[in-house]
Amino acid sequence: MKDNNMLIVKKAFTMMEILVVIVMISAGVLPIYSLLHSSNRRVANTDTRVLATIIGTSAIELVKTIGYDKISANIENIELDTDFQNLRDNAQKNGFELLQPEITVTDIKCKNEVVEQMIMVVIKVQPKNRPGQTKEQIIPFMTLLTNPRSSYY
Repeated sequence: MKDNNMLIVKKAFTMMEILVVIVMISAGVLPIYSLLHSSNRRVANTDTRVLATIIGTSAIELVKTIGYDKISANIENIELDTDFQNLRDNAQKNGFELLQPEITVTDIKCKNEVVEQMIMVVIKVQPKNRPGQTKEQIIPFMTLLTNPRSSYY
């Protein structure tokens, strides 16, 4: 015979237990997600800087290849060079902008007499629409060009 006073026991979790487990799992998963997200952003920023460095150093090497004589004769020879224009086009295809070169001509003096001129060329690379890019920054590259036939001693 059955006793009608016995409680029927169901085997299940209460709502409170389920909520506690969800909070505990969330407390473990959210920091891991945050860590993965920030590391992905840092990798993308590093990739952007590496590619900008490759483009900038290529531009500087092209300026050195053009040489002191051509640049001192006409400063616009950098922009007119086909290799430089190709580099600028490739930079734009890869999400970078190769800005207008800044050229500064400085006199080299020896005992207050102008002996020669030195040319400083600054080339700036600006990332545009790169994945994971948090802010736009301009990365400068510079070189000095002097007359290779001059003696400064």
